Amino acid sequence: MTYKIITDSGSNVVTLPNQNFASVPITIMAGGKEYVDDANLDIHQMTDELSQLSSKSSTACPNIGQWMEAFAGAEKIVAITITGALSGSYSAAIKAREQYLETHPDAQIFVLDSRSAGPRMQLLLEYAAQLLAEDCDFMTLTQKLSDYQTKTGLLFSLESLTNLVNNGRISATAAKVSNLLKLRIIGTDTDGKLAPVGKARGQAKAISLLLKEMQANNFNGKKACISHCFNETGAKALKEKILAVAPDCEISINETRGVCSYYAEVGGLLVGFETA
Repeated sequence: MTYKIITDSGSNVVTLPNQNFASVPITIMAGGKEYVDDANLDIHQMTDELSQLSSKSSTACPNIGQWMEAFAGAEKIVAITITGALSGSYSAAIKAREQYLETHPDAQIFVLDSRSAGPRMQLLLEYAAQLLAEDCDFMTLTQKLSDYQTKTGLLFSLESLTNLVNNGRISATAAKVSNLLKLRIIGTDTDGKLAPVGKARGQAKAISLLLKEMQANNFNGKKACISHCFNETGAKALKEKILAVAPDCEISINETRGVCSYYAEVGGLLVGFETA
């Protein structure tokens, strides 16, 4: 039977090597323009144009038809979505699953709400690919993937909170204090919602606080994924900090795609990591 791994663009993952894979785009709407978060999106242009806007912006989740199109041709499907607290992507994927099963009653489809975004989703996708490579049966795969989700975490460090505030993801009061004091906000994904856990003045202190929070959240020292929005220097510095305490850790670094760049904004850092 044909396996397929599908995600939405909140994962930042465009390809999965040696896998039948698809990414369904989320759309960013701002200034009368739509930015479709697919492999063709110019992230630099988008962030530059958004920084010059004074009006509010928003995002739109993939619709049912887009998920159905991604399901097409597969009989065993693992779909992982950005947190349902930020987007309707999970809801759309569930409805697409119901419709797909009407015409493909023998298909097996597992839709997982990551309750997160970016690099934590990447960890889940890579683990799903690993289970498929091990020829894991579908029911065992879904159980192991669900269990693995509980052993992962996400932390982020942001210079700007404009888009998070405008979309009601973080309080305006927290953003105002941060801007006045020129602090970076450190946050996590508590129950699928983004929540601040600390503040730091300057990137070096923010990176130290990220590592401290990772350790406080039982980081197991084995695997981490770092995503950045035009902040490669910060990403590499965080990688070095992690390796200083966990020299055998497998660490990847990638750039945020559209929706994560929209929320993290320029300078943002996100890290997904395995926990004990």
